[in-house]
Parts: sequence; C-alpha cells; structure tokens
Amino acid sequence: MKIPKICVAFVFATISFVHAQESALDSLISKEVLLELESSNGRIERTYKNVSDFSQAISPNTEFSKRSATTWKNDSSKFASENLFLVKKSDLGGDNSLSAVSKIVRSISTMKGIQYYSNGDKKWETLYHEAKVIKSPKDKTALPDETDGSADGKSLFCLLEDNSFGDCIYRVDYHESETEVSAFFENAAAFKYGPIKAVKTGNLNINLTVTDAGEYYLVYMLVRAHYPSLPFLESRMTRSFNARVEAMFDWFKNSFSK
Repeated sequence: MKIPKICVAFVFATISFVHAQESALDSLISKEVLLELESSNGRIERTYKNVSDFSQAISPNTEFSKRSATTWKNDSSKFASENLFLVKKSDLGGDNSLSAVSKIVRSISTMKGIQYYSNGDKKWETLYHEAKVIKSPKDKTALPDETDGSADGKSLFCLLEDNSFGDCIYRVDYHESETEVSAFFENAAAFKYGPIKAVKTGNLNINLTVTDAGEYYLVYMLVRAHYPSLPFLESRMTRSFNARVEAMFDWFKNSFSK
C-alpha cells in the first residue's frame, strides 16, 4: 500500500521536532546529566561543605550559568549547593516566554508570602513576610518592581523579611540574552540568627539562571555561603538554605499561572 505523501511529511516533521528538542538539551548539558534529570523527576542536587576550590558539576554549558560561579568574592565557603531543574514549558501555564521569565524574576514583591517546609519545626511556614525593592541598604523606602524592557544590566536592592533571619537586604544583578535570564542575589547587609551574626555582608550568594532549551527550561540555582563554625548553627544553616532553594523554585514555577 502506498503511503500518502502527507503522512510521510508528518512523520518526518515529528522526527525532526523531537530531534531538535534533544539537540537543544544535548548542547547545554551532558547526556549523563540529562539521564539523571529524566530519572529523578527533573531535578538534580549537589551539596558541598567546606569548599575552597569549587567546581560546577551540573551547570548547563551557558554563559550566565557559568558566570553564576564567578560572583563569589571569598576564598572558601562553608556551604555550596547546585540545583538543576528541567521544566516543560507547557506545564507552566500562561505566558511562558523568556520575556515572561524576565518579568517574573524582577517581580520581587510577589515573593511575599511564599511558603517553605521547616525541617526543624516539621511544618509549612511563610518564608518571606515582606518583599520589596528598596532604594538602598540604608534607605529602605519601597520602590515599585522594575519589570519593563530587558533585565540585562539592571541592578537593585531588595528587602526580604525572612522567617528565620529577620530583615535581609540583597543586591540583585540581572542579565538577559536571547536565550537566558539570570538573577544573582548577594546579601548587602549582615544576617542575624538570634544574637549571632550568622552571615556577614557579601557572604551569601543565591544565583538563579533560566535557560531556554526549546520545549523546556533549564533552571540552575547556585548557592554559596560562609558562616561561623558553630555545630548547632551549621546544621540549621544547611537546612535553611536548602529550604530556600525549594521555595524560590516553587515561586518561579508558580508565577506563570498568576
């Protein structure tokens, strides 16, 4: 039986589309990382302690993902973690374009009220009771979110009222290209945990990079932190940073449908 030309064309178009999606990911991550993502529900985590010579293990091979490791200004860190997520665009809902990604990561005010699971208290709690752009670390006058145009080269200060650390002030630097958007957070003031200065200024980086991979987004998060060598504090800080990665990713993912 002769197969209609239209059927043949459809089959070749489908094969080409699937191959294009695979090629888009293959050019960004290794086959080993891709297989691990596929077998672990689209998420890989690597955690490192007492790091003096950090080397990214699961970072996508992109400019902004690699640049996220260069923002750390100290010789070593007590804690570092890499998290890589594979997100299907069609699962996000709403406008899932890269321009929408750019607006979401600059919508600081929408971080207010996001939840995290407290492993210490064994319950869901509010991570940020307040979230706003501010003029500077010394002038906490609230400013509107800056979501117009491209994010590339923009910087701002924000205040996040953290459930564990109180008022936390960050400097956020943004980068944007045709295929990527990144938001690099660095603490612009010290954090306290009770009476203890838990994190000095510049000793915490939370870097988020979103890369367009055709049908998918690769979301790469790199966290590095340095804090006092106190046993009770170290375990608490590790749990806190891991919970914040989860909460920030959920905030990003859920923002598309709002």
